[in-house]
Formats: sequence, structure tokens, C-alpha cells
Amino acid sequence: MGGAEAIPQGVATGLSAEQAGIARRWLLTQCGMISQARSGTLFLCDDSPDNLQTVCQWPDGAESVVVTPELAAVLAEGEPAQLDLGDGGTRLLKVVPGMPAATTLCVVFDVDSNDAKHLKIIANLLDWGTEWLAYALQQPRGTASNVLSDVFPLVAVCLDQSDFQALTTTLVAELAQRFDCQRASIGIRQRRQIEVVALSHSARIKQDANLLRSISLAMDEAVDQDRVLNFAGEGAVEGGLDYAHGALARETGDGCILTLPFSYHGDALGAIMLERPVATPFEPRTIEVLERVLAVLAPVMLLMRQDEMGLPSRLFHSFRRGTLKLFGPSRYKLKLAAVSVLLLGLFLGVARGDWRVTANAVIEGRVQRTIAAPIDGFIQSAEARAGDLVEPGALLGTLDDSDLKLERLKWSTLRQQMVSESREAVAQRNRAEVTIIAARIEQADAELKLLDEQLARTRITAPFAGVVIEGDLSQRLGTPVSRGDALFKLAPLADYRVVLLVNERDIAPVEVGQMGGLVLASMPDRRLAIRIERITSVSTAEDGSNLFRVEASLNETDAALRPGMEGVGKIYLGEASLGWIWSRELLAWLRLKTWTWWR
Repeated sequence: MGGAEAIPQGVATGLSAEQAGIARRWLLTQCGMISQARSGTLFLCDDSPDNLQTVCQWPDGAESVVVTPELAAVLAEGEPAQLDLGDGGTRLLKVVPGMPAATTLCVVFDVDSNDAKHLKIIANLLDWGTEWLAYALQQPRGTASNVLSDVFPLVAVCLDQSDFQALTTTLVAELAQRFDCQRASIGIRQRRQIEVVALSHSARIKQDANLLRSISLAMDEAVDQDRVLNFAGEGAVEGGLDYAHGALARETGDGCILTLPFSYHGDALGAIMLERPVATPFEPRTIEVLERVLAVLAPVMLLMRQDEMGLPSRLFHSFRRGTLKLFGPSRYKLKLAAVSVLLLGLFLGVARGDWRVTANAVIEGRVQRTIAAPIDGFIQSAEARAGDLVEPGALLGTLDDSDLKLERLKWSTLRQQMVSESREAVAQRNRAEVTIIAARIEQADAELKLLDEQLARTRITAPFAGVVIEGDLSQRLGTPVSRGDALFKLAPLADYRVVLLVNERDIAPVEVGQMGGLVLASMPDRRLAIRIERITSVSTAEDGSNLFRVEASLNETDAALRPGMEGVGKIYLGEASLGWIWSRELLAWLRLKTWTWWR
């Protein structure tokens, strides 16, 4: 189609005069029910989107609808569409379902609204209305027009109501008046029985409990049999049960009772009941009119009732619909998914596995020796660095000893001088001087001994065989150090412990003596067995979590182990069901939040 093309006006040749009349009355009623309606058009497409014939329009003289790519797509695909008109209005396109294969009947409505909720209500109304129109157009010639003349006004009055109670009250009042009934009533199915929700000629429906119970039982009788019961005396219903209808007739004195159950998508919704004297039985045409009225109003009543339900009722009905879908005769994919979920739940509840607590781990030496600077001085040499293996007495580094040696030479020379003075005093028999010089010599000897000890300490040696885990003086040659500064850290070989940082949410079941496993980042292909030896009662904060320090011993050693290696440790707490193991963190979080919110 090269461009927009006006739909020709006139009577469509694809429909009979009677069918065109039905379509015009339907369009008029539909436009009356749609608030903010601008215009409506029904047109017929016999063989292609280019050959369109207008069936009817509302209002008279409305602007013709043009063929656009969007309209052509709706006709080709058969799917409804909503188009923005750009002036605050919306165009709704809907193909009438159920028409003959070579005929496509489409309805176009323009409304002054862009509200999504309002448009959804109109779309639902079009769904129900077009299904009813298709049904009416396919009825035998000469019957549909007369029936529709009664159906349209009744449906229009009911659909003009704003809520469920107003709709049902209006419906029973109109039925009682139009069909000359002594009483009309509507019942809605609640769980497994019918509850009467509206009675004609009665503002309140709880005045006579016995009457309502009898009406409810009669409606249940029709709904359970899923058939129309036209009771006109004992034995009048052929092939069906009418005990409750007979009891109601005897109680009320009305000889004729007509009960029609109604449903939506196979789900029984309720029933409608009309009562007359025995002298005026119900004709087949009345039954036909009521069936068509219910075909239109049943979905509307369902939608209104669902909108007025509270949250518990909505949840119950949603659960009930889901259950019916699950256990119904179709929806095999849903059944397969439900069986799969059930089997998975059974497996998770029955299957058992190891319950383990996972934590980051690091290897430390069981004994760590810090070698500090023995005196104030300057670093002269570095013989070892972190990672080196050393033997007992191995030289790790030295401090500059030149000042100490000069100091020792000073005291050594001074001592020799005092020894000479002591000899001279002895020769002069000066006993007092000899005593004083002897004390000075002892002081010099003490200073020399102290200097010798300090000179020995300038050589920093390993106290035992092990590995240097900290310290590299090669980058600090010539820099000063103070007495007590840490220079090296040594740890013995083959004597390690494992430190696990366990999250506080997992610390409760951990106990001393439990076994576990350790895998190091540098040895991912080997698992080392560990045993819990100590649990500290102090936690540390790290990355937003509180971590407890848990110490464990290695049950086996490896020459490749070194202090500072990191990995992942797992503590075995026993066996539990897989479902509980995988969901325990979520359950713990829910318990905590429940306590927080409800207490």
C-alpha cells in the first residue's frame, strides 16, 4: 500500500441486511458504553487490506478511517493494537474473532484518553463485545435480530453501573420487570457453594435466611449439573435432577423456576434464577436472551468482583486458579515444571551432605621470634632477607662497630696507663694511691667487658634453624637504628598453625576438636587436614563483617609450606539435609529481620 486511503462509504456487501442491522445496533450500544468516545467504525475486508468496505459508523458524518501501515498490520496479524493519535486521543483496533476464513471484520474506536487504566477497561470491553458480536452474526437468519433487540438495552443498562453490587442489583430488577417475574436473583460461587448476592424487589437480602438457603441450594443444583434447569412442575426437567427446585417451588408457591448457571473460561462463577407462577412458564426465547446476556455480563461481573476483593480473597482466588491450572486436563508444561520442583524439593529434603563452614585462612609459625637491634647504631651489612632459610648461629646482618672499637681502644690504653701508675705507687709505698688506682683499673675492665659484649652483638645471628619471614636490611644500609627496633622475624620450619577468620554468622556451631580441610592458593591440588585447637572470643572488623580468629593445627606437614601462605579452610560440622544447608543463611536473615520488624 503506497499511502493512506479513505475507506469507501456505503453498506458492506459481505454481510446480509439483518447482520448489518445487528452490527449497527451493536456499534451504537458499544459507543454508548465507552466513556470519552469520539467515533466508532466497523468495516469489512473480504480478501485483502486494500479492499475495505464500511459496515457502519458512529456518529453519522464522522471522519473516515484511513488505511495505514498499522491498520494493515492489525488486519494481517489479527492482533489488537492501540495507536496514539497525537492530540491526546487513542485509536483502538480490534478484529472480530470467529468470522469465516475469507472475511475479516474489524472495529476502530477513537477515544479522548491516554490513561492506561482507562484504555485497559475499554480493551476488555471490546474483547467481550466482539466475541458476542461474532456469536450473534453467526446465528440463523431471522433469529438473532429479535433476540438482540432484547439483549442490547438490558446489557447497556447493566454496564452503565460502576460497581459489582450496583450491577447485580440493576440486573435482577431489569430481569424481573422485562420478563414479568415474581422474583429474580443472582448467586455467586463462594468456595464450594452459591451465595445469593442480589434479589429483586428487596433492598436487603438477609431478611429470610430459609428462603436464601433454598435459592442457594437450587442454584447449586444447576451449577453442579452445568445445565439450564427450567422447572415447571414435578418431573418437568428431563435428564436432570430438580429436587432442590421442587422444594423451593413448594416453599414459595411459584410453580416455574428458571435457573441458568454462568461461567468464564470453564470456571463456574454462579447462577441466575427467575421465578414465575405456574401458569406462565418460560419460553425457549427467554432462555436464549438470558444466555446471551450472561455471555456478555459474566466477564464484567468477574472483573468488578475481583477489583472489590480484599488482599486475602485475591490471594485465595489466585491460588485456586493456579491449582485448577495445575491439576486440570491441559497445561502440560506447567505440570512438568511443578513435578520438577516437587522432585527437587524432595531431593533437597532427603539427600544429606557435609555441613561445612568456609573461611579465609593463613599459615603462621607456631613460634615467631623477633630479632631487634641490640644497640643504637648504623646498619653495615645484610646477609639474609625474608624467605631465606637459616641455620642456628647463621649471620643475618651486622651493625657498624667502628665507634665501639675506638671506645675499646680508649679504655684499653687508659687501663695500661693506670697499671703503670699503680706500679709506681707500690714502689713509693703509697697505699692510699694504690687502692684508688686499683678501683679505676676495675672500672676500666668493666668498660672493656661491656664493649666486648656490644661488639659481639653487632653481629646479628639466627637463634634457631628456620625461615626469615620479615626483614630486608639490604635496602637500609647505612641508616640508623635504635635499640629495640625490629630487624628480622624468624619462624621455625615444620612447626606451623593455621589461622581461620570465621564470619560471626558461622561461629556458633564451631567447637574445639572439630576437623577440617585446608587448600592453599599455592597448592590448589592438595588438601591438608586440620584440627581446631582454639577459638578466640574477640572479633575484628574487616570488609564490613565481624570475623573471629580460630586457630587450628596441621595434621601433616609439607616441606613446601611457608608462613604467610593464604588459602581457604573448611570446618566440618557434621551432616545435614542439602535443602537446609543451602538455605540456612537465608533463613537466618529472615529470622533476624522478623525479629527486627515485629518486635
